[in-house]
Amino acid sequence: MSIGAPQYGGYNAQASTSTITLTAGDDMIQAIDPSGQSTLNVVLPDLGSTGQGRAVIDNTADAGSETLNIQDAANSNAVVGTPTQNESATCVFSEGSWVCVVGAAN
Repeated sequence: MSIGAPQYGGYNAQASTSTITLTAGDDMIQAIDPSGQSTLNVVLPDLGSTGQGRAVIDNTADAGSETLNIQDAANSNAVVGTPTQNESATCVFSEGSWVCVVGAAN
């Protein structure tokens, strides 16, 4: 099983003031409000060298200065995306790494 596997698609909305660590079984679409934090870390899981996964992470912040700091657990928590308010990151895991593209959510 890997995050965003077709059989596990799904949607999750949450607000948090501390690091969110996603796991392989989490919903593919994550709507996250940093709850006033200027930067909130969101850690994507290490899916191994042959794993595959997808995630869409939407920053639903209610203030423009709240940023999601998306990190790759497979690569020493390297930052792979930084969506700000009303931006989303579309992330794909392949060959041992996460790659994210950030853009407007609407």
